[in-house]
Amino acid sequence: MKKLLALPMLALLIAACGTAPGQVSGNSRASVGVSVDDSKATAVAKKTVTPATTTTPEKISWTITPGGGVTFTFMTRPGSDAVYLTGYRVVKDVLTTAGGTTTTTTNAQVNKADLYLTSGFTCTARTTLNSCPFNATDAVPSNGIPGQLAIGLDGGLGDLVVATDASVSRVTDLEFYGTSSNGQPVTVAVSGVVSTGSKQGDN
Repeated sequence: MKKLLALPMLALLIAACGTAPGQVSGNSRASVGVSVDDSKATAVAKKTVTPATTTTPEKISWTITPGGGVTFTFMTRPGSDAVYLTGYRVVKDVLTTAGGTTTTTTNAQVNKADLYLTSGFTCTARTTLNSCPFNATDAVPSNGIPGQLAIGLDGGLGDLVVATDASVSRVTDLEFYGTSSNGQPVTVAVSGVVSTGSKQGDN
């Protein structure tokens, strides 16, 4: 399913002064929206049971088809500074299997990212890798150019289906982090991202 989230990129100064989400103010002018598409984050494990015969025992085999991962699309809001996302961390995982639900909370799992988001201005000189120049005379506030990150949060779920002989699900909360073009640290939190492992075929 596709989720549309309106989340501010919160620089430390914004958080400290209590500026309302989505506002542009002071020296911390970074604000971004993100959409999450987890509709393809399903690994499929197909079970095939070959019945026993008088000469051979029953045979069980599995075929795993990996999922397509989760796509995060980021875009700065009008008037925002440019943003460079350098990494993300998984802060919470809720894994549900036939044996129950396990919740893991951590801030230590750091993963690299490399995504530049243009500023929230449009002009003739703007490209996906270059924001409008500071002295551009035709720059006007506008949404930035969208940038995407794909993360395989469904990785390993097919193997878990085989191990448990049942479908599984994973709900993940993440935090992306980086720096604005104004030199301020920025973070954006995304919660409730769903990935699954689907058991199909014979029982």
